[in-house]
Amino acid sequence: MRTEAKIKQIAKDLQFSNCRISQTNQLQSYKKNYQEFIDKKHHGKMKFLEDHLEAKFNTDYILPNAKSLIMVTLNYFQARKDAKSWAPKMHIPTHKEGQIARYAFGRDYHKIFKSKLRLFAKKLNEMNKDASLRYFADWGPLLERQEAEHAGIGYIGKNTLLITREYGSWVMIGEIITTEELKADEPFDRTKMVCGSCNKCQVSCPTGALHEDYKMDGSKCISYLTIEHKGKISEELMPKMGSWLFGCDICQEVCPHNFRSKNTHVPDFQNAIAGENQNLAEILQIKDDNQYLEKFKGSPLMRAKRENLVRNAIIVSTNLKRKDLLPLIKKLLKDESQTIQYTAHWSIKTFKEKI
Repeated sequence: MRTEAKIKQIAKDLQFSNCRISQTNQLQSYKKNYQEFIDKKHHGKMKFLEDHLEAKFNTDYILPNAKSLIMVTLNYFQARKDAKSWAPKMHIPTHKEGQIARYAFGRDYHKIFKSKLRLFAKKLNEMNKDASLRYFADWGPLLERQEAEHAGIGYIGKNTLLITREYGSWVMIGEIITTEELKADEPFDRTKMVCGSCNKCQVSCPTGALHEDYKMDGSKCISYLTIEHKGKISEELMPKMGSWLFGCDICQEVCPHNFRSKNTHVPDFQNAIAGENQNLAEILQIKDDNQYLEKFKGSPLMRAKRENLVRNAIIVSTNLKRKDLLPLIKKLLKDESQTIQYTAHWSIKTFKEKI
């Protein structure tokens, strides 16, 4: 059995959803668009995306003399229990609590990937002790979606997500960079699966983040706003965030390619920590970081921290017209966080003027 076939068998044994191989430093054609993304401030406050710019196009910054990338994915899809059915034209229920994006129902995927990639790397070292390697899953500087497309796993759709034949866009991506020279797989053939004239993701995005085909203004994305954006959110964008407390799945829920979605078999995704929604009253009453840690330890929601999630809960409560939560929101006018105070003032004003 060839080395590449052995590697893919190991990936299969570790229950990765897909595994393909590409050469390093093949993404120069993306550099102009990425620089434009940065220059237009479409990355919001994520300064690390600026700092990592050169490493995204030259793996020598990450691992000198790297020759190959082993790209893997994990399917994380789960149907929502509160939906009548799941399909691109799904019934999206009228939520009365804060929605959580599917990837964040269970254990933090960074932790899931890290344990699997560590074991994968160990097995690769046993096969070739002379090769150096490093592994990442969303914590490294690589353009993971573009690398996965170049390896042939899927293609990047108009929603800017990687869309695969087997699982649609409901996949997380990880990679191992190695100095071993491996035979690369063919890049994804875009003539066989494309978005075509479909623009459902673009017209469905409440904030207009998908402003142009295959491009995103990340500073308007609900996932960015609820997770990565620190501080106050503009009064223009808050009403457009709907019921999303952490993350957003809209551009995936409407995508026709996601007809092929399959429920994940990864126990750590299935075993809920945050689950598909969170009780807004409970979130509004989290008093400090220790309470937050106790509630969400091991969950991706740790990324948002208390300040962001309480801010989000105020916004969602207002968007859902939850007048019953006004007493809790009024208490937050005295919170130590200026961001929470500001959002509470906006909420009370909105309730008075519009609700």
